[in-house]
Formats: sequence, C-alpha cells, structure tokens
Amino acid sequence: LCSGCRICEFLCPYGAIEMKDKDGETVAHVIEALCKGCGVCGTACPTKAINLGHFTTEEINAQVRAIIKEMEAAAA
Repeated sequence: LCSGCRICEFLCPYGAIEMKDKDGETVAHVIEALCKGCGVCGTACPTKAINLGHFTTEEINAQVRAIIKEMEAAAA
C-alpha cells in the first residue's frame, strides 16, 4: 500500500504522478496519459505500491541494474 511519502512524485521525470485522497489517505496515482513507463516511480517506491502495466517490478529492476553496469564499465 502507498504510504504517501511522495518519493515517486518528486522523482518522476514526466510529472506523471499526482497525489489523491483515497478513503482519507493521500496516495500516489499514475496519470496514464503522461506516463512513459520508465519505471523510476516503481523502482523508488519503498513499499512497492506502484505497479506499472508496462513492466513488472523485477523487469524494471533488471533494466536499472543493466544501466548501472554499463555506466560503471564506461567509467572504467
């Protein structure tokens, strides 16, 4: 469940996260029209509350690990 920490909202490069009231709690909501499926929100979410329709959390994490590995190799 979303804890309302807003990390996803602050990190989304497309402004595709908005906070909404749901049953008295403030939770993150993905604006589908703005979302590019980059996975930043899902990867950063400490409670893993964001589930992108484009990729699973594990697929996103694998992509992030691959990018980090490429960047480390380029810096060496």
